Amino acid sequence: MATLHIGDYIMYACAAGGVMVALVGLWLLGGREWIGEKVANLLPHDTLSKGDKAHIYLNGRYNRTATLTRVVADAVYIYDNKVKLPLDYRARFYGIGVDSNDGSRLIYLSNRGYYRLIRVAELIRKVFNLVEDESNLNPDYADDEQLLTEVAEEGAEEDEK
Repeated sequence: MATLHIGDYIMYACAAGGVMVALVGLWLLGGREWIGEKVANLLPHDTLSKGDKAHIYLNGRYNRTATLTRVVADAVYIYDNKVKLPLDYRARFYGIGVDSNDGSRLIYLSNRGYYRLIRVAELIRKVFNLVEDESNLNPDYADDEQLLTEVAEEGAEEDEK
């Protein structure tokens, strides 16, 4: 059996230090987000949109299932646009909103069984600084586009006069 000498320990320390420097460099140069995207791909991808049934959790407890009647940039509406719920972050299979009035945390899911993955997904999101998933809970701008079209047509009519 061979014994290690001081030179062997120095060589191993230099190799470990080099690997650490490379990992920190990768982390600082954008590797953090890249690694996070690859890890997040292991999670399910199940989107919600207008007209879909969403399972809503309030402060960690199941609250209700409701149909999303409208989705805007910072909120979702249920019950024929009568109830507005906050929306702060869109992920691969869930959305999260925090009510500014009382600090209640709302989670929107398309599949109730995915709730147990929320903690893991949130940890991945925060550690790897993931951006929002634009395909989930995509805002519906159809009403806004109609309003803008009407305003533009009114402006064109005034310019012709």
